[in-house]
Amino acid sequence: MLKCANKNSWDFMDKNIEEIIECYNCGLFIKKHNDISITQRCPRCNSKIKTKNRHSFDSLYYAVSALLLFGILNVYPIITLNINETELKATLINTVLILFEQNFFFVALIVFFTIILAPILNSLVIIFAFIQSKTNIRLFSDTLLHDSFHFFKHWGFIEVFVISIIVTYIKLIGMVSSTKFDIGFYIMLAYIFCFYMSNRKFVGESVFGE
Repeated sequence: MLKCANKNSWDFMDKNIEEIIECYNCGLFIKKHNDISITQRCPRCNSKIKTKNRHSFDSLYYAVSALLLFGILNVYPIITLNINETELKATLINTVLILFEQNFFFVALIVFFTIILAPILNSLVIIFAFIQSKTNIRLFSDTLLHDSFHFFKHWGFIEVFVISIIVTYIKLIGMVSSTKFDIGFYIMLAYIFCFYMSNRKFVGESVFGE
């Protein structure tokens, strides 16, 4: 009876401890509000209480969507030029290949890594993080996923590539017979949105214990 009572007491204490959070500003321990949509503030210093959010599946959906859109992106041209009745279509992969053909090897490698490889690996890291957090499968260590996520997140410059395309488009107006944004450009905008939102919605602390 005594052992059973002690076990119940410990379970009750553990449950109560989980409902207690600390104010990072003044150190006051207060009870966590049940409604996570309400911004909770410290009654002593009025500071906003930081609570750990649960891992949102939105990040996973955006990461998967980004990978699918990337595959579609390489099928359709981004921009179409018409020079002396000759139509030229530029895709994302062709941009890197042209740089290699023109012997701009270092620039081509940088473009390939920042525009193609880093964003893809960033999305894959998010997907693997979800798999490991929801299942018993351990393909990679949490440390490797943590470091890889932050590394590839800061080295993905796909939005810079879009800005350069827009600048090129403006400069080519009047210099060629015709120029237009093709369907690939709009797919790229959707891809950038999914890539950004997958990182925005990703809660690393629920996976890596940050």
